[in-house]
Amino acid sequence: MQLPPPLRAAVERVLEGVAPSELMRATEVLSARCRAETRDGVPHLSHRSAVLAYVGARLPATYAAVHRSFDAVAAECPDFAPAAVLDAGAGPGTALWAAADCWPSLTDAILVEAEAAIRALGEVLCGGARPPRIAWHNADLTAGLPDCAPRDLVALAYVLDELAPTERDALVDRLWQLTAGIIVIVEPGTPAGWQRILRARGRLLAAGAALIAPCPHAQACPIIAPDWCHFAARVERTRLHRTIKQADVP
Repeated sequence: MQLPPPLRAAVERVLEGVAPSELMRATEVLSARCRAETRDGVPHLSHRSAVLAYVGARLPATYAAVHRSFDAVAAECPDFAPAAVLDAGAGPGTALWAAADCWPSLTDAILVEAEAAIRALGEVLCGGARPPRIAWHNADLTAGLPDCAPRDLVALAYVLDELAPTERDALVDRLWQLTAGIIVIVEPGTPAGWQRILRARGRLLAAGAALIAPCPHAQACPIIAPDWCHFAARVERTRLHRTIKQADVP
């Protein structure tokens, strides 16, 4: 999978002139925080170096994972043609690009992101995104999103790992209230991410949701630790992406 050409070009413009060594150092710090699921009161994307590292190193893989999740929905629900999307914890708008690629029917997007640095960059990157109406909201997801109305598609990607367990439950409940069609939740494909998905899955089922994918059933998960449910998504790395990740394979 490749990034959409307009997004790829926007990323290259944003990173133009930034020293690869600076990006590599910042990527190491960001990746370590994400792998350790550090919650020290400092958001992962609260400063410039982390934002640039995310755009250069993590955005492509995040796009691929979210796009594969949306593809699963589109395959199971071929008649689903959302017009309005809510992306909760949007970062730089990664999920919006994936949604727009899967559903040309999208005309309206609300992207909620509390961190000013990544939100400002997202506004730049999403200048070439497809939906004609894109509104960015500066809001804390744990405050209940009181000003949001239900949307056809609700996305929550790579957010739950940054919240406390009680905050996760409340957010999932609230986003289900705001789901007029389908909600898609994506977490890192780790044992801890699987546990968060399982908990969200249970709450949604209890609230009356019907599963679309990836589970073929609504019963208790039969997988037993140390196994865990996860999926792979492949993305083509640019030369800069390989440099930042200190990787050889494309």
